[in-house]
Amino acid sequence: MDTKMNERLQTMLDHSEIRDVLSRYARGIDRADGELLKSCYHADAIEEHAGNYEGNAHQYIDEAIPRVLQMGAMQHLLGSSHIDIDGDRAYVETYVWTFVRFDDNGRDVDTFTGGRLMDRFEKRDGEWKIAHRWTILDWNRDTPSSEGWCLGLFDFSQKGARTGSKGMTDPSYKRF
Repeated sequence: MDTKMNERLQTMLDHSEIRDVLSRYARGIDRADGELLKSCYHADAIEEHAGNYEGNAHQYIDEAIPRVLQMGAMQHLLGSSHIDIDGDRAYVETYVWTFVRFDDNGRDVDTFTGGRLMDRFEKRDGEWKIAHRWTILDWNRDTPSSEGWCLGLFDFSQKGARTGSKGMTDPSYKRF
């Protein structure tokens, strides 16, 4: 193949590997899987998490997982990513929507937040991982929880009805 084609193929592979890291991150945080989360970051990576934390990403994960395990349902939905590769560095902006259920003095509150993950990825030893992350918050809505499962359409006492959970008990860790 010619050089131009090889460059294009490498760019496609790099983009795919970066998106895989982002996908692992979303799964890791939603399932409270600390090891999966750490696989997304270089050991010396910096996490700046919206004013709540600034420091080593692996330490942030170690401190965050116990808190995440105490939270209710959680889901991170990744949107489009702008990926700008510059050699063994990539500057990546990814849109993210999050849902988290919190206990507010015995009352469930659902919080919806839209923001962006601003990442500097670095390719070290042939592997892309996050080297530095900023979490940018763009909007938020907090509302009392009113879960009705589609006005009762879904009945979780029925065979085959599954709900998600944190940790290895989540159905996604099982195979068919």
